[in-house]
Amino acid sequence: MCDASNPAKPWQLSGLMYGNGIPALCLLHQEIEHFYSYIQSTPTEFCLRAEAVRRIEDVVLTIWPGACVDVFGSFRTGLNLPCSDIDLVVYNGYYWNPRLLHELQNELVSQGVTDPDSVIVLDKASVPVVKFTERISRIRFDVTFNAAASGVQAAELIKDFIRQFPELPKLVMVLKQFLSLQGFNEVYSSGGISSYALTLMVISFLQQQARTNKRYSPHNKLALLLIQFLDYYGRKFDFFKYGISVLGEGGCVEKEVLRSTLGENNWQSVLSIEDPVTPTNDIGRSSYGALHVMQGFEAAFVKLSKLVDSDSSKIVGPILANIVEVPQSIVNYRDWVHYNFQHLSAPGLSRPDSLGQPSLTGSASTSASEDERSGGQVTVGFRRCGDGPPQNMDLDATLANLKLN
Repeated sequence: MCDASNPAKPWQLSGLMYGNGIPALCLLHQEIEHFYSYIQSTPTEFCLRAEAVRRIEDVVLTIWPGACVDVFGSFRTGLNLPCSDIDLVVYNGYYWNPRLLHELQNELVSQGVTDPDSVIVLDKASVPVVKFTERISRIRFDVTFNAAASGVQAAELIKDFIRQFPELPKLVMVLKQFLSLQGFNEVYSSGGISSYALTLMVISFLQQQARTNKRYSPHNKLALLLIQFLDYYGRKFDFFKYGISVLGEGGCVEKEVLRSTLGENNWQSVLSIEDPVTPTNDIGRSSYGALHVMQGFEAAFVKLSKLVDSDSSKIVGPILANIVEVPQSIVNYRDWVHYNFQHLSAPGLSRPDSLGQPSLTGSASTSASEDERSGGQVTVGFRRCGDGPPQNMDLDATLANLKLN
């Protein structure tokens, strides 16, 4: 059960006691576990995303019957927040031309998949993209063509790292929510840090921790790793001298060394992150607000370190809530999804007559419950080509693969 009295911390379990002498690090560790359990997709949310992907695939195949559509990014890795975008790449076999973006835009609007005022075509960006909001699910999409094929490889690589570092998804989800609240989770609009860049930063940090052979208590490991991450990138890492890498043993690499692989266009950024799939690409090159992000990390470190060093008997409330919260709009959206789309994960349920309740602007009486995570079995697909049937996967197996629980 979640703490309904304070929607800013709906992950808090009502039975978790504060101020009873439990060490602060242990409390913070538990809160990170609870936050991760709360924030990850339920079967209904997962199926809604999969169905939204199908609808976009249908539009693409209407225009280019021989095309293939694939998912990459956080939805493929299972590291998506409830309102994260879905990244798609279209392989159409044709020579790249910006008109393809506009053809897709027109077809999305004409078929009623999205509203005209929600579509943005960035045909002059370094990676040309069509950005829009899918009408039924209200999920945002980024669709690219051909050039983003490495994104699928990157997602599979991230899944390999999740197997290596079980703490990775829990730290990433907390940090992604932190950046979202700070307004620095978007590269295009704020020069912040992308989900992929943040994930690589966490991996590089965990690689360094593994090399130290330091032993952590299973009761406070997540708390210590989070605080040490914030300290490392917020106060200790020299972004002007070093770049970040996960290749080999990972860690920091002198920027002078990276000159041999990174092109001149990539060399102006404060934040340099070597792309493990395409080493000539600097993942952090467009994060012009990176220094502000690091200042945010430092401020978060100061807050948490003071709390965990305090007398445990004086702790009267959640520690994680000092740097992370869940906006009411997110709680309302999840309630709306579960009210209207629960039939997607429970085949026996009928579709509601109205998609208007509960309102996304009203108060929420329930949140995405953990009970619903044991929904029924359906099939979903991640890759679909015009020359063959969808590649279907069992929901339970897919969730296990994505979440690696």
